[in-house]
Amino acid sequence: MRRPLLLFVLLTIACGLAWIWIKPSDLCLKLESRSREVALVLPAEAADRKTSGAVLHALAELNATEHRATLRDQLSRLAVSSSNRVAIGFIPGKPADFSPDAAEVSTGGKPIPGLARVQLSGVPHGYLLVHANPATGLLETAARRRWLGRALLEAGAKAETATIAVGESDDGAFLVATIAFAYRTGEEAEAALQRLTEKQGDYEALGFAARPGTDRITRQTKLLVIRFDIETDLVLQALPHR
Repeated sequence: MRRPLLLFVLLTIACGLAWIWIKPSDLCLKLESRSREVALVLPAEAADRKTSGAVLHALAELNATEHRATLRDQLSRLAVSSSNRVAIGFIPGKPADFSPDAAEVSTGGKPIPGLARVQLSGVPHGYLLVHANPATGLLETAARRRWLGRALLEAGAKAETATIAVGESDDGAFLVATIAFAYRTGEEAEAALQRLTEKQGDYEALGFAARPGTDRITRQTKLLVIRFDIETDLVLQALPHR
């Protein structure tokens, strides 16, 4: 009887670990619950990345116009920050809620889905995570600043949330970023994927979620994930003008 019982226990543990991987726990940060977008910055990773200065400077575009200079000053100090992570909550029309210690809370605060943390760990040397709920505000800024092309904006138009993870390749030659659109249904996610691939015509350029055969995964997860690999020099030249 001991062997079947032991096998049952092992299977239970395995299933539990699989569930944690598939459905990781949310991260609730001590930020204003009214925040429409939440950014999580890892200063230790950002300090060694060629693109981090330009990317964090652009991040302030999510803030109200009159408060962007203050936020950019705060972000510029992250290179010498000793914090493990810094959280920023963007409230429409208000100054950003800047939290240098990114404390977690059990209630209140602002949650970040667990899958967003998995997304950040999926880019090399990830130093920035931005989660928008609803996605509309982030997409409006992306359209205004020309961060994303029209096809991507159209693909995300029906998304409930959008999450961007930013990192950099080992040799610093490329900025690596993924954007994940979460939809209400798997059908909406698959339809967005189909529209995007029809317009783009290049599966490899759209990242792993847009390759042939992954429409089933997109439907099951209700997520459309696109990966970008952009030359560092191009980021440094173009991003400040966008």
